[in-house]
Amino acid sequence: MKNTKIVLSSYPLGMPTEENFRIDETEIPNLKDKEFLVKTSYLSVDPFLRMLMNPSDESNAPSRDEGPITDLGQVMAGGNLGKVIQSKNKKYPEGSIVEGMLGWQSYPISNGWVNKRHNPAGVVICNSSLNVPISAFASILGRAGLTAFFCVTRELKPKKNDTVVISAAAGAGGSLAGQIAKKFGSYVVGICGSDAKVEYITKKLGFDIGINYKKDNIDLYSELKKVCPKGVDVHYDNVGGEIMQTITKLHNPGYRYRLVGIISEYNSIPKNKDFWSWPYEKPMFVVHDYTNEYEIGIETLSNWIKNDEIKYHEDIIEGIENTPKAFIGMLNGDNIGKRLIKI
Repeated sequence: MKNTKIVLSSYPLGMPTEENFRIDETEIPNLKDKEFLVKTSYLSVDPFLRMLMNPSDESNAPSRDEGPITDLGQVMAGGNLGKVIQSKNKKYPEGSIVEGMLGWQSYPISNGWVNKRHNPAGVVICNSSLNVPISAFASILGRAGLTAFFCVTRELKPKKNDTVVISAAAGAGGSLAGQIAKKFGSYVVGICGSDAKVEYITKKLGFDIGINYKKDNIDLYSELKKVCPKGVDVHYDNVGGEIMQTITKLHNPGYRYRLVGIISEYNSIPKNKDFWSWPYEKPMFVVHDYTNEYEIGIETLSNWIKNDEIKYHEDIIEGIENTPKAFIGMLNGDNIGKRLIKI
């Protein structure tokens, strides 16, 4: 039995290419004390992983996990969901379904690694009694879903008749954030990059309005002003850059906004710049701040799923060898919902 790994083979300049990755196969070593072996079911590809592909230096080293996780030849960082098939760790018995940042590989070995800054939850044992598809723990019940849940319910706190604007609204987080805002009785406008995505968020998810910002000759400010005649009260931003700046022009007094991602800028971060230092008013929302409430979020979301109160879509690509292509496509916006790789 061999471990198939997606390895970073060169640093990207701007948008990654498939040539920045390679596939390696290695023998699986014997487990050490406290370690366990996972057979991967799904890999998660997420926009924020792009920032982990820049070379480490003195300026950004503090932002890395335990040292530079992007050294050439290392397994690409990323979420991994699978089953424990061998274990020397009593906390992770064989048969457990686990999820964590175990990298893009088919048979990761872990000790449940916890890092207070970057990975306080460590490798999590999924609650199989919730009776949801296993893939949900890598999508709506994983990082993307919990980010939307806690950002909207704990920080943005939309109210009835608030005008809520969400960028990247057809993605994993934005699509859920909009549905949660609707549960609070808000008027929800989603910004996305195609007519198909507009149709998805309005007809499938219940957004009030969808805007295709890539439409020919569109003036986003004028379009937003037309569909948000009372201004913007709540702003959930996945994109940053010009789209964020355009939305802020319509903010009402007392508006609430959080920056959840800056997908428009991940490919332009200078190599010698600490990623976490940028000229935005507030720091980026970090879901790890709510680690102690993860169980509450997962249980609430799973109940909403069972009661058909929210919908979610998984854009599943099969084959670990297709992970780089799927990741690059996601950065280019060719997915709807949460993109996963099925192994």
